[in-house]
Amino acid sequence: MEQDSYSVPEVIEALRSVGVQEEVIEYIVPIAGYESREGGVPFVRDALDKLSPSWGIFQANIDSMAPGIYQAMKELGVELPGVTDKQDKILSTNKAKLSSEKNFTEEQKKFVENWFATEADLNANALVFKYTLATKMVDESTDDFKVAIDAAYVLTTQKFADLENDDAQALKKDLENQYSEYVNTPIDRGIPEPEDGFEPGTKVGELSDDVPPPVDSTTTTMPPMETDIVQEPQEYSSQVPKQAPSFEETRYQTRINRLRPEYKKDNFLKYFDTVTSFKKKDPTTFKERSVAKPTEINFMGTPVTTQEIIDLLEP
Repeated sequence: MEQDSYSVPEVIEALRSVGVQEEVIEYIVPIAGYESREGGVPFVRDALDKLSPSWGIFQANIDSMAPGIYQAMKELGVELPGVTDKQDKILSTNKAKLSSEKNFTEEQKKFVENWFATEADLNANALVFKYTLATKMVDESTDDFKVAIDAAYVLTTQKFADLENDDAQALKKDLENQYSEYVNTPIDRGIPEPEDGFEPGTKVGELSDDVPPPVDSTTTTMPPMETDIVQEPQEYSSQVPKQAPSFEETRYQTRINRLRPEYKKDNFLKYFDTVTSFKKKDPTTFKERSVAKPTEINFMGTPVTTQEIIDLLEP
């Protein structure tokens, strides 16, 4: 069974759960608490205003806030009776030439009243506020949520502005303090307090001053590296998917190939000609080195070379 009233932390979390911004929550919590107070208790689930058909924790007015209420009920899966296609479009978009077209029928009002009184829980009320605030901002042609809230809760905001209204000021201050205390309290994550004598690095249950013996690194067996564990290509082959995409298949195949001793040699030979081709020359284009032919001289009718003449002249 749904509870009759809620605490400040419960209201805060409900608004957060439906996506209301934190600055809006801080502003609306005292107002909603004052609006829904009955018998001195704030945030009464089925609170009903004495002067207007305003229901629930956030006092949604059935006469003037029909689009926001309808949108929330629609999201929650609540089927409003007698809704035509035209009315659904008007209430869902909050757009109509005449404001009267955005109202519930008498039958629909009775249904909504009963829903607020018997079914709407805290989260449902929070969702109604989210949508009624959005539609109110459209109606007021403003992007300032405070302007829209002040227009929706005129009497309460006026009382809060009146510093001589002791009752309103006392409740406002109390709810604001509860809000601040809740949002500024660190979250208890269940971490236990350290035991007496506990020092960082000590295992739980081993509060001892004994110093562990040094580890002999020469006798310590190091865990095998990943490359030592997998030696055979077959072990990698078993990990290759049967119908692996080309990218995956290529990646696995590369890992397998790298395990083969001749991998680097094969790769070197495979690309050697390509890498070194720019250094090679076509043998057919080679030019023979020009060799100077000895110069022949006609000496007394006999052809002789320069070298022969030099040899004759040497002593």
